[in-house]
Parts: sequence; structure tokens; C-alpha cells
Amino acid sequence: MSPAEMVTGSPAPASTPQVIESPTAWVAETATTTIVPESTRPVTPVQYQTLHPVEVTSTVPTRVASDNPYLVNLNIRKRTFDYPLPNCFMQVAFPGLLKDTYGIQQVVPNLAVVSEDEYLTFIRKNTEDNSEKSKLKTPSACFGSAAEPTWNFIEVRVILDPSNVHPADYTITENIVSDGKVVVKFATTRSLVIGNQVTLLSYIPIRSDDVDLFDTVAITYTRH
Repeated sequence: MSPAEMVTGSPAPASTPQVIESPTAWVAETATTTIVPESTRPVTPVQYQTLHPVEVTSTVPTRVASDNPYLVNLNIRKRTFDYPLPNCFMQVAFPGLLKDTYGIQQVVPNLAVVSEDEYLTFIRKNTEDNSEKSKLKTPSACFGSAAEPTWNFIEVRVILDPSNVHPADYTITENIVSDGKVVVKFATTRSLVIGNQVTLLSYIPIRSDDVDLFDTVAITYTRH
């Protein structure tokens, strides 16, 4: 079984991102990016709920714009589970989410994120020792079911250090990059102000044969 991989993304030259509107977003004034390799492939915009800030473990800042936050850390952890997850496990845990049209290799790439609470609940229900490294417990609904396709998760952790003196709303977009192209976008709007560091933590369910197609995440910002 392949061990979990650790991949650290790093910013690249700036370009203009595509703004994803959220229900509470205002008209965007400015937009800058760390990496935005725009694609000619279809891009699926998705909204997701961000989670609570956590303790900072990296202090290597990257400046992206005069009034945008420092990207303190971008960390991508592939294959968070030591064991591949059978298809039935995932369908029971996330009914209706992982359809036949789900995945990076689709004509229109389609991915989703689950919250930290949902992820931890999945671990408690489906592992013997409440750990990503422990053996799996088979749900009663999955006895005798086919294992394929198997799944895993990708963890994306983004730590931002705001630089704006006055509070302002920013749309923060995580652009999923595959083969040098943005294939899916996840966006959220947060109120940022200097001195209040923010962490975004999300988990992406992914088929085992799609894991290596997931290259990195490009972070873009739009101030409202």
C-alpha cells in the first residue's frame, strides 16, 4: 500500500482569476492571484463551507499583492488513508455526492469537498482505531459489495495572514490544477483584517485513479 504523500504548493506569477460569485458577495473591485493557469477545458465552480482557524505551523510568507493576505502556507496531503476505501463505504457515507459524473477525468471535471467534521465522522464510523492508519470496518450495507472503484481523500490546508488594516470581504478561491490547467474551483467569502490569521481546511474525496492527476492548488483573491 502506498504511503501518504505530502505535496507543498508554491505560488507562481500573477494573472487575473475568474471570479466566482457567492450568495452574499458584493461587486468585486480588484482581483489578484498566486497561480492561475487558465484552461480551455470546462471549469466547474463549486461553493464550500470553510472551517475554523488552527495553529500555524509554517512561517514562510509569500507576498501576492499590496492589500491581499500573505499566503503563509499551502499544504496538500494526498492519500490521507493508508488503505484504499471501497466504493460502498463512500456511497454510504456521502449519498448522492459521488455520482458517475464525479472525477477529474470527466468531460466536465467535477469534484466536491467535505468539512472537517464530516471527515472526522467518517473516520470514527469506518475505522477500528479512529485513525486514518487503522484497518477499516465494513458497514453492514456493504457486505458482499464490489470494492471498485476505490477511493481516498486529499487534504488541502491554506493559512493566510491578512494585510489590510480595515476589515474587508475577500472571495478566496482554491483552483484545482491538473495537467497544468484549472479544472475545478472552490470559493468562499471571508472577512479579513490584519492581525487575524485564517486557516481554510478541506477534504476532497477522490477516486484512486484520479489521485495522481491532482497536481496542485492555486489560490486567488478578490476583494469586495
